[in-house]
Amino acid sequence: MRPHSARVEVAAVNPRRGGAVLVTVLLVWVLVLSAQAPARGGRGTVLQAWFLSLSAPVMQAVGGVSRAVSRRIEATAALFDAREENVRLRRELDARERELFRLRAEALEDAEDRRLLGAGSGLPSVIGSVPILLVERRAGVQSVLVGAGSAEGVAPGSPLAVPAGLVGRVVTVGRGVSRAQLLLDASAAAGARIARTGELGVVRGDGHGTLVLNNIATTSTVARGDLVESAGIDGIYPRGVPIGRVSSVARGSKLFLEIRVTPSVDFSRLTDVLLLAPSPAIREGVEAGRSASR
Repeated sequence: MRPHSARVEVAAVNPRRGGAVLVTVLLVWVLVLSAQAPARGGRGTVLQAWFLSLSAPVMQAVGGVSRAVSRRIEATAALFDAREENVRLRRELDARERELFRLRAEALEDAEDRRLLGAGSGLPSVIGSVPILLVERRAGVQSVLVGAGSAEGVAPGSPLAVPAGLVGRVVTVGRGVSRAQLLLDASAAAGARIARTGELGVVRGDGHGTLVLNNIATTSTVARGDLVESAGIDGIYPRGVPIGRVSSVARGSKLFLEIRVTPSVDFSRLTDVLLLAPSPAIREGVEAGRSASR
């Protein structure tokens, strides 16, 4: 029998394994030689050159992905910055719009005050204009709240008017708000004078939007359309401010006529009124009350 060597036995047992071992040995020798052999140009070895050549596409791909991710992150950050900037700009715009609205409102208010004061320059002892905050009409009560009080020089009994005529008088005063009784109130009264005849009487409100002129004798020649103005005899209202015009004249009692007066003022459209200085009698009474309270 012929003897067999160890290599022949291994190959006989597993020929594929022997070939793999041989290929592996050859690859190792190639790698060892390429690691020692210098590359062209004298920069590095052949193995390094191979590694760089093989890894270049991978590195380029990784670099591209990295740049894309970086650009995406930068775009996202820029988007958030833009949104925050947009919110900030909107807030600033809203604030500026509110400020512009306030300035326009103040300008309109100042213009209205100047117009009202200019139109009411013929009225006596005008202190200034005050806004109407609330109108109260119920069961004969006709009153308003005005946006001014003692801080603005308002005193109880101060007359209120508009260029068209008399409005009423202040009855209670607060620090910044006051309540005024309108001439239309059922309990309001004012000394009155018929401008054409000079006859004196008392104008009272009926609580429903019109006025009644009392104490005019049946012998009077008063006629429809006659102007009725304040007489200055009640210690509250100054003389010569229009109140209204006679709308009807009828026989009342044996001594006096029944006279209806249409107000000169459109009480349904009151927005601002002129504050007149109170009469000397009222002013002295207020000062005496302040001295007594001290």
